[in-house]
Amino acid sequence: MCKQYTGMNNLALRALTGAVYVAAIVGATLAGQPWFGLLMTIFAALASIEFAQLTEPRDGSGVLPRAITALTVAATAATVGAAGIALALVPVIAIAYFLLRAVAALYDRRPAPFMAVGRSILSYAYIAMPLGIFNIIESFHSHSLAAHTVVLMIFIMIWLNDTGAYLVGSAIGRRRLFERLSPKKSWEGFFGGLAFCVLAGIGASLWLDTPLAAWQWVVLGIIVCVFSTWGDLFESLLKRNLGVKDSGKLMPGHGGILDRIDSLLFVAPATSLFLLLCVYYYIL
Repeated sequence: MCKQYTGMNNLALRALTGAVYVAAIVGATLAGQPWFGLLMTIFAALASIEFAQLTEPRDGSGVLPRAITALTVAATAATVGAAGIALALVPVIAIAYFLLRAVAALYDRRPAPFMAVGRSILSYAYIAMPLGIFNIIESFHSHSLAAHTVVLMIFIMIWLNDTGAYLVGSAIGRRRLFERLSPKKSWEGFFGGLAFCVLAGIGASLWLDTPLAAWQWVVLGIIVCVFSTWGDLFESLLKRNLGVKDSGKLMPGHGGILDRIDSLLFVAPATSLFLLLCVYYYIL
């Protein structure tokens, strides 16, 4: 009875945490700037702290560099995501960050400063840049309901991909998709998630007032499914290499924030590139 009660409490806590997470994303996306940018910056800061806690030495020597990296990553997400910033500035900011971080390593007295630079730059490239670039996409005509709708649908497709993969994989999953990193994922689940994403794209083309054509919505659904899966697998690779189950404990029942946005970190740059290359004139 006690175990059943505890299980029900854990399920309720997981549901509550998930509801708050979804509500924050939906609210910030529909509200546009600066709220969406603020949410992406918070995600970047929290995720970079978790990343540093996972990868930095456990002797306390990495506390100050960890804080500096987190602030830098968050500031980068806010800077490159500011409304109206030119995309051409993104590589300039990246180069400036690399130079500053490399010079700082010269004065780092920890045993392995070069490895610390590698961790910081990976944190920057893995977390800050995807969220910052995604913020730029949302910033273009952020007063437009259509722009908000496209970004919100990308989030919805990520969630539908997880749902479809779980439902189909649990029911008929037999062939392992990537057993080395994620034993529970199956090819059947992958195609289930893909079907959910494609159907969502078709539905969006029929019922939502956006400038995207039907085939573009379908392609967007495919991109979300593929890169969402890769993003999840990449974080699994990270955690398996470090021997941990979750990235943190910030979200009860879900793990850390990095566990929640792992798919987004791959989906954001991939969908942003698609929108820029294929439908750039629609967004602008």
